[in-house]
Amino acid sequence: MNRKAHPSQLRLGLVVAALLVATSPSSAQELRLPLKEGSVRFAIMGDTGTGSTAQFDVGKQMAAFHKKFPFEFVIMAGDNIYGGSSDAAALKSRFEVPYAALLDAKVKFWASLGNHDNASQANYKNWNMGGQRFYTFRADDNGPAKIGARFFALDSNYMDQKQLTWIESELKKSKSEWKIAFFHHPLYSSGGKHGSATDLRSLVEPLFMANGVTVVFAGHDHFYERIKPQNGIYHFVVGAGGSLRKGDIDRSSGLTEVGYDADYSFMLAEISGLDLYFQAVSRTGKTIDSGVIHHTPFAEVAAPAAPLPASGSTPVVAAPVAAQPPVGPSPSPSPQPSPTASPATPAPTVTGSPSPKATPAASPKPKATPKPKPTPTPSPKPSP
Repeated sequence: MNRKAHPSQLRLGLVVAALLVATSPSSAQELRLPLKEGSVRFAIMGDTGTGSTAQFDVGKQMAAFHKKFPFEFVIMAGDNIYGGSSDAAALKSRFEVPYAALLDAKVKFWASLGNHDNASQANYKNWNMGGQRFYTFRADDNGPAKIGARFFALDSNYMDQKQLTWIESELKKSKSEWKIAFFHHPLYSSGGKHGSATDLRSLVEPLFMANGVTVVFAGHDHFYERIKPQNGIYHFVVGAGGSLRKGDIDRSSGLTEVGYDADYSFMLAEISGLDLYFQAVSRTGKTIDSGVIHHTPFAEVAAPAAPLPASGSTPVVAAPVAAQPPVGPSPSPSPQPSPTASPATPAPTVTGSPSPKATPAASPKPKATPKPKPTPTPSPKPSP
């Protein structure tokens, strides 16, 4: 039975919890996710691989929250190892040690590649990429609704026709009720350093709109930002897991729903039936944003959403870290261009999809030099 709503019928709503940046530490260090029976629980982080004190602090905080919210996996929005190294020493010092507590707890990591990563890192077993630049996996909600969430990890460094064809095909084939994409370069961002990847947007957004993608996670800009809904899709910039660009959010862009560029951060999320609950947490354990995205009912499967617990939150003992963000080391690599479309690759045309709304114009960016393509291997076949 096809339980999926048609894209033209897809409507999403958002109920946002109060922003807690200004509250006391005791109330801010809390879990604001409901822990529904059988729910899909995961974390999101990006721009992590510096090996800095701040990255270790974020890793400690993630482990602290995992004790109360046992998320099953983490999705990574790229720039996982700065410098593009694939040697064992770099992978150990910038990934395995900072997240040792999570790895010991059998938390699975699913990575996407950033512009500071090396394509050979797709072979690193702890990132579960299976040697692919882009791939997909499914997580199941085993609660009353019995729905599925399919995740699409993309390589935004080199959006060639092969990948575009794969994206469209996999999105159309998927029968999962939730479709979530994650990759490095944000389609929408208020970053002063980088901002929106408009060339990439022209290629993939029509495919997302036509095939029911509901949520997109990206990194690249080193802060947390929840973008105002764009064409029925919710976009999050989660690029401060190990890198920070203080004061970089341009709040005059008109895109920002909630932004935080004062400290490092990560996200937690929970999918239960029609609802995707989210919480953004700072390096010190403060909640900087939280809310829930409501999906329209899936035919014959949706159960009514239960409210948050009466208390509204679950106390979390935050990991002890310095009150202020540590000074360095922070990556200072040579400037890297944002991804652009190949001149020979026209943007795909999607019949019947609505025209994208006007968004603030981004300053022109130099075209990127495409990374060498790895030896082609068959992309993994999706499960229903």
